[in-house]
Amino acid sequence: MKEYVESTEGKLRLFQLPGYSPELNPDEWVWDNLKKRLGKRAHKSLEDLAEHATEIMLKIEQDRQLIVSFYNHVYA
Repeated sequence: MKEYVESTEGKLRLFQLPGYSPELNPDEWVWDNLKKRLGKRAHKSLEDLAEHATEIMLKIEQDRQLIVSFYNHVYA
C-alpha cells in the first residue's frame, strides 16, 4: 500500500487513526448529519422513515460543500 501511495506523487496520503476515534472518521459525520435531520420530523411508519432517510442521503450526496466539511472537520 505504501508503495502505491508513493507512486501517486502526492495525490494520495495515508493517515493512521487510533483504533476507536469516531470523531476522526468522516463517515461518522455523515451519520450524525443524517440523524439530526431525521430527528426533525415525526415518521408515521418504518417505510416513511426509510424513505426520508434515503431522501436525506441523496441530498447529502449532492452537497459537495457538506461532504468536504466532513473531511475538513476531521483534519482541521
